[in-house]
Amino acid sequence: MAPPPDAAGAPRPSPGTAAAVASPGPPPPVRPAASPGRSRGVLPFVALAVVWVVWGSTYLAMRVAVSEMPPLAAAALRFGAAGCVMALVARVVDRRHGRPGRRQVLDYALIGVLLLAVGNALVMWSEQTVPSSIAALIVATVPVWLLFFDGLRPGGQPWTGRVWLGTIIGLAGVALVARPQGHVSREHWLAIAGLQVACLAWTAGSLYAQAVPKRLPLASAAAVEMLAGAAVLMVASPLFGEDLSRLAGASSRAWGALAYLGVFGSLVGFTAFAYCLNELPASTVGTYAYVNPVVAVILGALILGEAVTPGLVSGGALILVAVLLTTLRPRRRTPPVVEPSET
Repeated sequence: MAPPPDAAGAPRPSPGTAAAVASPGPPPPVRPAASPGRSRGVLPFVALAVVWVVWGSTYLAMRVAVSEMPPLAAAALRFGAAGCVMALVARVVDRRHGRPGRRQVLDYALIGVLLLAVGNALVMWSEQTVPSSIAALIVATVPVWLLFFDGLRPGGQPWTGRVWLGTIIGLAGVALVARPQGHVSREHWLAIAGLQVACLAWTAGSLYAQAVPKRLPLASAAAVEMLAGAAVLMVASPLFGEDLSRLAGASSRAWGALAYLGVFGSLVGFTAFAYCLNELPASTVGTYAYVNPVVAVILGALILGEAVTPGLVSGGALILVAVLLTTLRPRRRTPPVVEPSET
């Protein structure tokens, strides 16, 4: 559900996929964004603040949850529960659109697998090893990868000097952020690799979402994607040898973190995001891509005591510069939609 083209070329999120509930594609058109001269009141900006804080805090919640729970199983529970709720919502709000067709279900199921069963779950898996602040900053490179790989497909955005420069700066930022303190462990680098694969999965899901020939309404699309992602994760969890007994032994703190991810990260954040897209300019809503990692770093330091090192700060700054460089620029044609990377 891509918002109208934005002259500034800012990342324009789309709430019609579970990445919006998640989180790094465009289903049916939403109402046009409010014109600059329209009096909007304070509520849309309150909703935007909710998106900033809630989606920025999901990295912290994931870190808490996977400290005691198997990550794939936890993600399956999160998206299975949220998907069921969204399916009930879809039965009411999307009733006039009729039942989704088989091809629509398959298309959105694939998007859900890429965004949630691969992208989101790998972030949760990686956060068993790396701090939430590092995970959030590496995931912030998704808009850069999206513009880079969009240049490979027919009709995509052509590569420019800004895209190349932004990609190089972004990689330099990732190198600084990923550099561990003290001893370099094998698990650390495996987690960093997992985060990079998660970014590429979000990129692939975002680009595929734009090629879907017949799009589903907002709630229906999100429900299909979350349920498909949950189904794959439920199968993957035992296949990868996760100890499901850890779920029963998890503390109320871990269960509370998982409930927060499902209720606030997936449902409240999604609702606020969709509302913002209908009430605010797309360039304003797109600021979530820059604010979320900053919120994640601050919360990780304040609540979990994660170290804020010079490498983390300088690398994070380079990543944000890379995202701004590659996305905030005038374009003649509509840029690719950056799927929300709420995780």
